[in-house]
Amino acid sequence: MTDLQLLVNKTVDYAYRGARLGFDLSHALFSSFAIDTGTRFLLKEIAHDEIITGARTILDAGCGTGIIGISLAASCPRAKVVMRDRDILACAFSERNCWRNGIPVMRFNIDGSAAPPIGKRPPKHKNNEERLNEVIIAPGLLGEDDPLGPFDAVVSNLPAKAGPVILSRFVNVCAGKLLNPGGRMAFVIVNTLAELADAWCASSGMSLIGKSAGKGHTVFILEKPASADNLEPTALSIPAAALDPSPDRRLEGLEQYRRSSAARKLGRYPVPVSGFWGLPEFDTTSFATEMALEALEKACAGSLVRDLLISEPGIGLPALWACKALGPARIHALSRDLLSLFATKANIDALNSPHPEYFPLQSIDGDTVGDASFDAILWFPEEVPEYDFIKPDWEFIRRSVKKGGAVVIVSSPTVTTRFDKVKPSAMQRLGEKKKKGFSALMFRRIE
Repeated sequence: MTDLQLLVNKTVDYAYRGARLGFDLSHALFSSFAIDTGTRFLLKEIAHDEIITGARTILDAGCGTGIIGISLAASCPRAKVVMRDRDILACAFSERNCWRNGIPVMRFNIDGSAAPPIGKRPPKHKNNEERLNEVIIAPGLLGEDDPLGPFDAVVSNLPAKAGPVILSRFVNVCAGKLLNPGGRMAFVIVNTLAELADAWCASSGMSLIGKSAGKGHTVFILEKPASADNLEPTALSIPAAALDPSPDRRLEGLEQYRRSSAARKLGRYPVPVSGFWGLPEFDTTSFATEMALEALEKACAGSLVRDLLISEPGIGLPALWACKALGPARIHALSRDLLSLFATKANIDALNSPHPEYFPLQSIDGDTVGDASFDAILWFPEEVPEYDFIKPDWEFIRRSVKKGGAVVIVSSPTVTTRFDKVKPSAMQRLGEKKKKGFSALMFRRIE
C-alpha cells in the first residue's frame, strides 16, 4: 500500500463534545492545512441535536479525511458509523485517522475484501480509551443505494464540485432509501448553492428542522417522516457480505451520474461513449487523449498486447480505443477515483462487439500488482503538490511492464521532462509527441 505518511502535510488537533482528537491532513485531499470552516460549522450545528448524536447508525457521505465521521464516532459511544468517499485515498486517510485516534475500524476495498489494518497499534494519544462502537470505511458514490443502510442519520459536507444535479439526487436518495423513518439528514453547503439547496429540501418530502447561514456556508437539518409501520429504526448490519461489491449494483448506482450518450470517433474508430457528471471529456475528447492514442499506437506497432494498463482512465476513452485498435484480452485501469473506474467499465460494457475482460485497480495498492504484468502501459501521472510522484511512478512502471513492453507517459511538457531526466536504464526512449500544450513520451523496456 502507498505509504500515507509521505502524503501527510499537517496534523491538527480538534476537540468535539468532550473528545480530543488529532487529524492528519494531506495536499492530495480537500483542506490540506486546516479543518475547513464548512466542516466546523456543520459539527457545531449538530452538536446538540439529540436525534443525530443519539443515532445508532450514521453515514458520513463523502468523508474526505474522516473528520465528521470520526468526531461523531468518538463523541457518540452508541453509534456505528459508516464512512464513504469516491476517492479511495480519502478512505485510506480516514482509516489512518481512526487508527491515530484509537477508534476501531474496518476498511474495505472496491472488490468488497477487507483491507489490511493500517497499523498494529495506534500511537499514544490523549483520546485512546477503549471504544465499543465500530466504524466501517468503504469506497462509495454520493447518493447511491447503500447495502449497509438505511441509517438513523446521514451527515455530509456536500462537495460543490459534484454539481447541482448529483447533489439534488443525493438529497432525494436520503429521503428515500438511505434514511430510516424519523431519521435526520444534516449537510453543509457553500452559500452560492444554498438557494438551490432550499429547493432540493422542499421537494424531498422531508421536514426542515433547522437552517443556519454563516459567512460562507449554510447548514441544513432535515427529518424524514416517521412511519406507522416501522417505528423501530433498522440496525446496521456489519458482515462484509452486506457490502455487496457486485459490479451490477455499482453500475446501477452509476446511472445517476450519466450525463450524455453519443457516438464518438477515437482515432479511426467510431464508438458509443457515455459522459458522466464529475468526470472530464463528457462531450469532447481532449487533446491529451488524442495524442495519447497516437503515441500508444506507434509505441505498440507490431506488438501483441494481451494485458494493457491505463492509469487515470477518465470515462474510459483510451480503453475504448484500445478495444478496437489493439484487441487486448484484458484491460486494467488504475485510479483512486471509484467513479472513473466504474465509468470506464460502463463504457466498455456498452460496446456492441465482444470486449476484453476489465479489471479495476486501486492506485493506493499498486504494490499488489505482480512484476512483468503488462504488455503495454498508458500512464497519465497524478500530480500531487509537495510530493515527488516521479520516482514511485517510475518504480511501478519499470517493475510492472514486461520486457519488450511499451510505455507511454502523457502530461504537460514540464512533467514529462522530469520523467525523461530520471528514466530507468531499463527503459529505452522511442520518441515524443507534442500537441496543444501536452507531451507524450514513448518508451520500451529493454531489460
